[in-house]
Amino acid sequence: MKKTVLLTGGNGFIGKRLTDALLQSGYKVRIVSRRAPKTQPVHPDVSIVQADYQNVKSLCKVMQGCSIVYHLAAAIFGFKYADFESANALATQNMVAAANQTPGIERFVYMSSLAASGFATDSAHPRTETDTPEPISDYGITKLAGEKALQKLNPDIIWTVIRAPIVYGGSESGVSKIAAWVKRGLMVNTSGNGLFSFVYVGDLVAALAAIPTTKGTENQIFFVCEVHDYSWTDFIEKMAKSMGVRKPFMPQAPGWMLHVAAAVYSLAAYLTGAQPALNYDKIKEAMIPGHWICSGAKWRTLTGQQFTPLEEGLKKSFTKK
Repeated sequence: MKKTVLLTGGNGFIGKRLTDALLQSGYKVRIVSRRAPKTQPVHPDVSIVQADYQNVKSLCKVMQGCSIVYHLAAAIFGFKYADFESANALATQNMVAAANQTPGIERFVYMSSLAASGFATDSAHPRTETDTPEPISDYGITKLAGEKALQKLNPDIIWTVIRAPIVYGGSESGVSKIAAWVKRGLMVNTSGNGLFSFVYVGDLVAALAAIPTTKGTENQIFFVCEVHDYSWTDFIEKMAKSMGVRKPFMPQAPGWMLHVAAAVYSLAAYLTGAQPALNYDKIKEAMIPGHWICSGAKWRTLTGQQFTPLEEGLKKSFTKK
């Protein structure tokens, strides 16, 4: 009999691809939605159920009959700390409480972020799983709170945390907003000489899907990323090349300008009911005196997984088929 996976964030950029990967691995997938589904997916092994992340009983109901929980749902952007706390910390705490009360749950996989660990002050020493977490943004602080919530899982439930850096690989990803500005010929450089780690979405999904059958993932935290790190300028140049456009004009933005831009974006988002593409929290992350880099050596050593280089991944992302 096929095992059923409960997947939060299944309608998102990563979740859609993870659904396909889990189906290929022989699982049934039950996707959690905050709104009542208008229709059900055509695939017989996929269903959509409604639940309230702030209500443990609601979550217990949708977990019935599931063996594995993948918790991907999160708030990347918000207007204030409470927005991140509700979506990232409290929701995860409730997911854990529901898993503890639901018979049959064997595994809990949590999608976290490099932001939960913090930035590296030295380019020669990327963040590792043994480093003490030092998040500096509300997003990172609340994602770390989600990680800590897993410590309260019943001892018979195996947990795994995957921390990802910048994820790219599709038109619906956050990187697509950057691509739109690159196409216009303008991209502000907010990072100075900082370096960044990346992971192609297909590689991240492959890692996530492999967890239930990979020995050594039990009660562990892993960074998942490609081997090399890149400057922001290098990233933008490679993106422009993959899109077949010229490298955009890249002025260095002073801090005051970033804060003004964040205020404008946040106000526009508030008035339109959308999520702000740039806000006070992202400015905190942009202005760090260091690098957003991590080491994926622990995962690569355990699994032998090969990762897509940035230039190749960007070609896959933006080259018309």
